[in-house]
Order: sequence, then structure tokens, then C-alpha cells
Amino acid sequence: MVQLILTEPQLVRLKAAVATGSAESAALEAGKRFGGEVFSPEPIAVKCTLAIATRLLSVANRFCPEVVPKIRAAIEQEKQ
Repeated sequence: MVQLILTEPQLVRLKAAVATGSAESAALEAGKRFGGEVFSPEPIAVKCTLAIATRLLSVANRFCPEVVPKIRAAIEQEKQ
């Protein structure tokens, strides 16, 4: 499983860019907040398969370029 750590604005932009009802949308919806009062705003952990992460990377390349490095790094970490 690939774990993406996103901010709320990044998550919102990715959600808006994927098809409603898709596997990518479901993975993003299942994201869990963590960090509580330690981090502000709270980061969100999204766990998904390598295939879904790869599709999210394609979407991010077109619509959310600021998220691309995070997704690439998470994919590379999973491959190791």
C-alpha cells in the first residue's frame, strides 16, 4: 500500500479532479486526519494501492502539480 500525506487544500483539489464514484475518489474519501494539535492544519493520510497512486499521479500532473512530488515520493518508497 502507498501512503500519501496531503494537506486539506491538496486533498480537495485532487478530489475535484477525479471522477466521482471512482476508485481514486473512494481512496481520497477514506483519508484519515492525524497530528491533532501538533500540526496545523492537520495532514491527511491517504492509503491506496500502487495502481491507484499511479492514476492519482496522472491526475495530479494535469490538475494539481504541487502534489506531484509527494505522490512520486510515496510511490518510490513503496517500490523499495
